[in-house]
Amino acid sequence: MKKFILIPSIMVVFIAVCAFGYKKMYERKTLPELNFDAAYYWVTESSVSGIWKYEENPAGYKYFLYLPPKYQNDKDNENAKLPLIVTFHGSCEKGKALSYGRFFTNQSFQSQVFPDGAAVLVPQSRQDYFTDPHSMSLFIQNVIIRNKCINKENIIGYGFSQGAKFVVELACTEPRLFKGVISGSGFYQISKKELLSVLPISFYFTTAANDAGIFEQGSPTGKLCARFCKDSRYVEFPTRRHFFAELKDKTGITIDGKEETLQDWIISVINR
Repeated sequence: MKKFILIPSIMVVFIAVCAFGYKKMYERKTLPELNFDAAYYWVTESSVSGIWKYEENPAGYKYFLYLPPKYQNDKDNENAKLPLIVTFHGSCEKGKALSYGRFFTNQSFQSQVFPDGAAVLVPQSRQDYFTDPHSMSLFIQNVIIRNKCINKENIIGYGFSQGAKFVVELACTEPRLFKGVISGSGFYQISKKELLSVLPISFYFTTAANDAGIFEQGSPTGKLCARFCKDSRYVEFPTRRHFFAELKDKTGITIDGKEETLQDWIISVINR
């Protein structure tokens, strides 16, 4: 009789342990504290052009930062907790870097994404393309230290082409940095170990089947992340070639009778 009672008890304990382990795998861990580094924190050049502040630091980064008007003269307001969107341009695209940042500064997006809008960070690669994810993580952290109105726990990374590859690599290198990642025509090949580390991150991957060389590398990672990572999407186009993700793009998911767009997905991730 005791044997028959013991077996169900063991099963209950086993199921409980599995459920706890599953929950822990998808529990997002954020950076416990930001790492200060003088070469990334101090600014050697600074100017303002319209809505953008342009800065350079001793570590060699040149970048543009947008803060909603309310916080441009109140950047140390820790109560703001603004989400941050970081964009990564493609190879040899330094001159086009701001074009991706402007997606996220238009009034329509800013008025919907968060009550007070979102901060947007547009770094230019130090070479012709992005390298060194550890350095980039340190750079982003120090921008946040300089601008306390930004919430370190609510960062979205957006990339195109080589920048799309890099933003996924950065997420795998520092899984606590991003809450969401957008990869347009990226070609990163994720390992099983890396996939396990990024399960709590939400990914939006998009590729085109006729994007030779990129599709073959990027689509497997996109499908894996869409299947296993939290609230993730993979969208595949047949004939769009090499393209960047646009806010109006559909995700293939219908919510409340409406087909979800990339903009809808970003807003849901930020406000989750």
